[in-house]
Amino acid sequence: MAETQPYRAKLIPAGYSVETIVTPVDATGAPLQFGVGGLGFTEAGDAFVASRTEGIWKYSKGSWSRFSDHLHDPQGLHVVDEDTVIIAQKPELTRVQDTDGDGLADLYQTICDDWRYGGNYCEYVHGPVVDSRGNFYLNLNLSAGSADMMFLGKGKYMGSSGGYDGWHCKVTPEGDLIPVASGLRSPAGIGINSETDEVFYTENQGSWVPTSFLAQVKEGAFYGYPSSLIDDPKFRGKPEKIVFEEFSKLREMPAVYFPHGELANSPGDPVFDITEGHFGPFAGQLFVGCQTRSNIMRVSLEKVKGEYQGSVFNFIDHLQSGCLRLNFDPQGRLWVGQTGRGWGSVGGKTFGLQRISWDGKTTPFEVKAITLNPDGFRVSFTKPCSRDGVSVKSLAVSSWRYHYHSDYGSPKVDTQSHEVESVTLAEDGLSLDFKTKLLPGRVYKVTLTGVAAQSGESMSTDTGYYTLNNLVD
Repeated sequence: MAETQPYRAKLIPAGYSVETIVTPVDATGAPLQFGVGGLGFTEAGDAFVASRTEGIWKYSKGSWSRFSDHLHDPQGLHVVDEDTVIIAQKPELTRVQDTDGDGLADLYQTICDDWRYGGNYCEYVHGPVVDSRGNFYLNLNLSAGSADMMFLGKGKYMGSSGGYDGWHCKVTPEGDLIPVASGLRSPAGIGINSETDEVFYTENQGSWVPTSFLAQVKEGAFYGYPSSLIDDPKFRGKPEKIVFEEFSKLREMPAVYFPHGELANSPGDPVFDITEGHFGPFAGQLFVGCQTRSNIMRVSLEKVKGEYQGSVFNFIDHLQSGCLRLNFDPQGRLWVGQTGRGWGSVGGKTFGLQRISWDGKTTPFEVKAITLNPDGFRVSFTKPCSRDGVSVKSLAVSSWRYHYHSDYGSPKVDTQSHEVESVTLAEDGLSLDFKTKLLPGRVYKVTLTGVAAQSGESMSTDTGYYTLNNLVD
């Protein structure tokens, strides 16, 4: 059997291709249940992959070898060197090392276990990502079906009985646990901008989470789910006295919302494209996978009044399984660690590993970003846009907001269609500005029709979504 197999995605930009990497098999040749929880690379390009049930494996020159076993549902992995990885598993952050050079780990060291693991299946520990000072960052899930913290309303909640469930935490190089931010529900994705040390996380829709989102993690911030406040010194012992208005005032707004059912139902890791152009014309942007929809999204952020907000686009759709873990290898290829176990996914398979490559020469015609102007938006393209067909009729614009409440998710609220008052295409064809009504606190959907490149190509996706928190002056 070939080590990799080509794969045809239903939506993919020109110049990109997908390969399926054949995952390990047992002694009889049957595939192992290889749901991927962690994924990282050595400087030489070898991959370490943590399976949720089959330990850690190493992929080198097209061949698999087992590196480690004896792990508890790992949900993240950081590669130190050819012989050492740091793994996040439910009860602890662990250094796993091969000290005698035989390719199999023989040393397991607890770096930190200062959170409570109560045995609930949903108490996942996602991460770590590591900053320039050697600090590790983790997201701790709440437990499912818990009635520990029944805040307002009725229904099935996720809760905490203490121990930093629902927190984003830092672990110092010395192993000390520092709680950083609260209000997390099911934060399955974590990423870091290695150039700025800014940490971002993705949240899954549920009660108190109107739709899935991406947010920058800030020290002391609260991201909306009340149960974690049991561990906040300001509220410890009296969380039942907090009223809804306080939650709403405390809540940090997401940088980007992912409209449920249209883009993402359950996002995983956000990863920054720091490949310096080896992955095409999207340097500096983030790529985010969705476990349910088996797709990859592309996010472009900008800062407005000191806060991140921005646009998101579908990038590749209908991969083979749920896209949970993303990482770039040293060659600039995007690896996608996949799992459908427990939740199912559009792709249909229960596990897998795929790799996305750019051919290095084909520039697809795509909307590169949507950014905010004082009186509307700018749409930037990856290559010059033709003037033919560009008019106010080329754009359809609508917006809506979401409820923040204890119900599970939120429909779109107060949906409005917006008139496009004028459109101006730049001289070089690389951007167009359009004027429309701007309302903060809403998600804008922008769809372009009849727009093509000067060279004749159409776009693989014609729709972007912009989360408008702040207006520019």
